[in-house]
Amino acid sequence: MIASIYFSLGRLLAYLFLGLIVGYVGGYFLNPFASASVIIPLGIILILYGFLISFGSKLRFASIICCGFSKIKSTFLLGMMLGLRPCIPLIAALTYSATLSTVFDSFVFMSSFWLGSTAYIPILGILAGTLTHFAILRSNVDRIRRISGIALIVVGLIFVNQGIAYLFSTQIP
Repeated sequence: MIASIYFSLGRLLAYLFLGLIVGYVGGYFLNPFASASVIIPLGIILILYGFLISFGSKLRFASIICCGFSKIKSTFLLGMMLGLRPCIPLIAALTYSATLSTVFDSFVFMSSFWLGSTAYIPILGILAGTLTHFAILRSNVDRIRRISGIALIVVGLIFVNQGIAYLFSTQIP
């Protein structure tokens, strides 16, 4: 349980660091039209990725990426490294974070992204001991994959909707 808390705190630190950087940079360089031109394609990518996860092929990149980290003993450092690892949901969150109006908004959004993606980690930390065998026998990975894919589809739809709202709120010269 303690290891999962350290791991989660490492991810939080990485997410906040990245969120503050893109929030600061995005506040200076992005206008609503530029934001829409980034958010709409990103939303479409999230929708497609969600469909792939839910109903398509099973992507297995984790074992290739994580094999180099097997020597690391610090769960906090492992959490930080995992938080800095690019993945489609993180890239989408950072891109959206860059479109927010203030660095504080970016900070709050990335904290919420961390909280939403961390809810299951303490549970896994508890189950990692004696209940691992029971959890493996009782869990349905396909159901979890389908729910995750549907969540990505919903977030993608929200991004597309937000991008369209940006387009209608700007006046192109």
